[in-house]
Amino acid sequence: MKKAIALTLALLSLGSLAFGAARRQSGGVPTVVWYLAGPGPIAGPDLADNMKIMSDYTQEKIGVRFELRDVVDNTRRSVILNSGEAFDIMFSQSEISDWVPTGVFADITDRVPVVAPALWNYVPKMLWDGVRWGGKIYAVPTYKDSSLTVFLFWDKKYVDKYALNTGKRPYTLEDFDRDLRTVKAGEGANFYPYMSAGSNDLWPNLWTFDSVGPGLGVRIDDPTRRVVSTLEQPDTLAKYKILRAWYKEGIVNPDAPQLTEIPRGRTVNFDIAWPSKAQVSALANGLDAYVPIDLNTPFVSTGQVRGSLQAFSANSKYIDESLKLIELVNTDSKLRNMLAFGIEGRNFRYIGPNRIERLTDNYITQEWAQATFFNLATTSDQPETTWDEVRAQNDRAVTSPLIGFSMDNTSIRSEISNLNNIMNRYNVELLYGAVEPEVLIPRIIAELKAVGFDKVWTEAQRQIDEYFK
Repeated sequence: MKKAIALTLALLSLGSLAFGAARRQSGGVPTVVWYLAGPGPIAGPDLADNMKIMSDYTQEKIGVRFELRDVVDNTRRSVILNSGEAFDIMFSQSEISDWVPTGVFADITDRVPVVAPALWNYVPKMLWDGVRWGGKIYAVPTYKDSSLTVFLFWDKKYVDKYALNTGKRPYTLEDFDRDLRTVKAGEGANFYPYMSAGSNDLWPNLWTFDSVGPGLGVRIDDPTRRVVSTLEQPDTLAKYKILRAWYKEGIVNPDAPQLTEIPRGRTVNFDIAWPSKAQVSALANGLDAYVPIDLNTPFVSTGQVRGSLQAFSANSKYIDESLKLIELVNTDSKLRNMLAFGIEGRNFRYIGPNRIERLTDNYITQEWAQATFFNLATTSDQPETTWDEVRAQNDRAVTSPLIGFSMDNTSIRSEISNLNNIMNRYNVELLYGAVEPEVLIPRIIAELKAVGFDKVWTEAQRQIDEYFK
């Protein structure tokens, strides 16, 4: 009886897959299903009309149509992958490392140069290196602000009023501390120069380390690739001592740990950005102008490269067609702009060479999650030089000593989960200096060690040494 039920279910499953395959053709033309990042229902009420326009265009160009669906979040992605739901392309991020060993994504290492040579040549080698797992490629990296440059934006009103030396390079945490105190003293006790929320963007979030696990990392300038306990480093402790002083002295708003949204109109703002993004950020915050300060040499890490990926189902019948579609959207400005901005004449209009003005809010997407920035139109609220600035930062970036390395967490999955739980529990207290760091950090380390910290540390070093031998 059990065998009969199993056979019936198998036949139903095969029938469902066959129906899905048939449904995903239009007049014999393959229709690629692309799960892309939202938020919410992708693109709003004009999606259906734009999908037809875009698919007509891609059918003419490469003989492929496509259908966009919203991947929503990691939970929804897990449901899709665990259920075996049919798809062809899926937007992913760093969590892809957990899925590659399961075999759900296709190895495209040898296919990309042959099927999509323009894409292969367009994306820099350091990005392809950054998405390798065991030497193989399972996803296309998005060529955009692929190097990490952290900017601090100071409200120009206070820079001018107090003659702050924002032109100094490097602009250190000590410089920032001095300037915050200057503004605090001038504006009074009820003025908080650093308005923040939750665990969003305080200075220690700058990537001094390329992370290999909770509380573990390799310094981005360490060619020996030695894994260290990041919280126990002297410079890390010094940063947290400064944050503790801010908490006690009213530099940061006292309700920051409880807030869930960063307040608008902040005197200072952090972002992974480029110089002219200060203009866009000031506009969004209702300010006249921000002064941008770059805080680090641009660098490329595995984690940064994996912030926006397009992976391909191992069960897809349209892997080659999917690669051609990703190639086209990365090399064809007309398609890129339709995908990002909607229907020309309805959602946007061209106001210059590859420069647009938005006309409605009926088509909203996550442009950074789709394809390259460098064939994307600039919008009327951006300087025309925006993508030139981003490319220039990429061109002078240094690479992390761990570029291309991926931790295989199979043997330490439960330990990683427990370590993450502990770090998440203490993160806000630590970042806002709610407890003396000399007291809190040893407590955190003791709890980490009790659930396998040293085991993960040893395994991380072993894998790194093996990978780079």
